Amino acid sequence: MAITARPRFTSAQVTGFYFQPCRDDFDEIILEYFRCRCGTVRKQTRRNGRANLMQHVRHEHPNFEAEMLEATTSETGSLLSYVSRSSQNLYGWLMWVVTSNLPLTFCENRATRRYTTLDPVCVETLRAALEGVSVAVERSIASEMPDQFGLILDGWTHMSEHYLGVFACYEVGGKVKTPLICMAPLMNEVDDDLSALAHREFLADMLPRDFGKQIDQCLFVVGDNCSVNQRLASLIGVPLIGCASHRLNRVVQQDLQSHEADLAAVHGLMIKLRTLTQSAKLRYPCCYSVVLSIIPTNKDNVWCFMIIRRLKTSLRPVIRQDTRWSSTFAMLHRYFKLLEHLDKDDDDVAEFLPGPACNRRLRKLLKELANVESVSKALQGSADLLDVREWFDGLIAMKPQYAHYLAPRADIVHSPDFESGCVRVLRGNSNRLTRTEKAVFQPFAASAAAAPESDDEESSSFVERLQKRRKLAQQEQKYVLIRSIPPTSNIVESFLVLPGRHLGRNATAFNQRRLSRSSFSVRTQATGT
Repeated sequence: MAITARPRFTSAQVTGFYFQPCRDDFDEIILEYFRCRCGTVRKQTRRNGRANLMQHVRHEHPNFEAEMLEATTSETGSLLSYVSRSSQNLYGWLMWVVTSNLPLTFCENRATRRYTTLDPVCVETLRAALEGVSVAVERSIASEMPDQFGLILDGWTHMSEHYLGVFACYEVGGKVKTPLICMAPLMNEVDDDLSALAHREFLADMLPRDFGKQIDQCLFVVGDNCSVNQRLASLIGVPLIGCASHRLNRVVQQDLQSHEADLAAVHGLMIKLRTLTQSAKLRYPCCYSVVLSIIPTNKDNVWCFMIIRRLKTSLRPVIRQDTRWSSTFAMLHRYFKLLEHLDKDDDDVAEFLPGPACNRRLRKLLKELANVESVSKALQGSADLLDVREWFDGLIAMKPQYAHYLAPRADIVHSPDFESGCVRVLRGNSNRLTRTEKAVFQPFAASAAAAPESDDEESSSFVERLQKRRKLAQQEQKYVLIRSIPPTSNIVESFLVLPGRHLGRNATAFNQRRLSRSSFSVRTQATGT
């Protein structure tokens, strides 16, 4: 099949290059009349687009593409004179596939090639271009990545393969940067494992190879409060900031175990309401079978259809999941919404309905979970360690047993001195750090700028010089990256939703380094960061 040539310039660019609006003696624009570079005047109405102008260009200026390629970008409004056509075509395929989360084979689909204006490419060409873009992204990140940075990491399992997602955290010009630097499997050899030592060896090999950094330059690690991450932080010799969302999830799961009997009753009721009969009773004032047995349904019987279409409620039953406590909150919230629509005289439903005492306990639990839900949603946004500490203290005041996981020095916390020191610094009390906290904060200490020598230093008195030295000594020590440390690893978990939809189809086509590059290229191209 012959491939038709694609237009290099749009109609707007061509007509804008050759035509200018006509003006009268008072330099006012004459609507719908345009003058070409050759002096010809053409009329062009809005409803007809640019057809008349393009007809003149094709007839009188058949070599318009060559002329526009020789012109400057400001004259043509296009970068074609600087960017080759093949590069633009490849860029179009990359943007289409990456931002739409499509498989790489999408470019070889017959229907795709038929209805697109892009020139066809093969999968190997697209993969090679993707790797080239990934190398450029690596170099861009390496060029701006400072010597002091932190790592945010989490894992993801797909088809019995465990992948490690790693984000860097650093500051550039006072702004926080969190680019994805790695998304690759850990086990590539027979004797490989998922231990903390294997994680450290992987990071120690990846950082200097791809970004020219050493693992010793890492100042902190953010991740789940699991034993592997705690051991990894100890091996690197840096504090571990345990994910606040993970701690919150652990404490809520523990608290819900004491309400298991009441929650099981509501869960059983929700399962019963999901049946066809009970679902119909929730939707309509009377069941379908009753209506159909009394009144035959036909086009002339409007009253019958009005009964059927008149909904009692549009709410549907919600059941809980074992791994997410938020589903329990959603189930309780929906239960009390549906309670007023349930028929208490229905024996099938009454058998599953919780008693009044159970409802009182569940209402109290729902109120507590609503407060926890608000904290959980706030953790998804921009927050620092000080915000988390205040929110957790509020939850502990509401329910003291939450202190088992949420207290500043709970057993699950890997680096309590570091986290408490961060709270002091964020509150502006860096001069009140304890000796242990100062020792932990030593790698974060900013070098003090040398005070400029004044011309009248010698003319000042001895007392004035001593007072000046005392003021300089009393200045608070500044620490870097403290305000930029994320309290959660939610950024990694949010990104891991993407591999489940996209990389799951393409992961088998990439080796370890290719997958790592393609992953952060996907995020970089999709988010523009």
